[in-house]
Amino acid sequence: MKKRKARQGQTKEKSFFVPKTISSVAPKMTLECADRYELLIGGCKNIDEYSEKQAKIRTSSCTVRVCGSALLISFLGDGKILLSGEISSIEFI
Repeated sequence: MKKRKARQGQTKEKSFFVPKTISSVAPKMTLECADRYELLIGGCKNIDEYSEKQAKIRTSSCTVRVCGSALLISFLGDGKILLSGEISSIEFI
């Protein structure tokens, strides 16, 4: 890609990067959702509550409440939880 000189009144494109000092304090909680039937939560610290209708998961930055029906913990390990079932809502508390 060729570089173009900025004409008067135009701005040059800039690329930005996140310095290590900022990226190191960024929250480590992640959510990955596959339709409404699977939710992978990363950065988990504790399962505060779990039933077929609701799960409360404490993460490194907040608590996540997942509501739905037929909820099942399909995977638990390495600070990650995979919830399966019909997910109706995800709430950050």
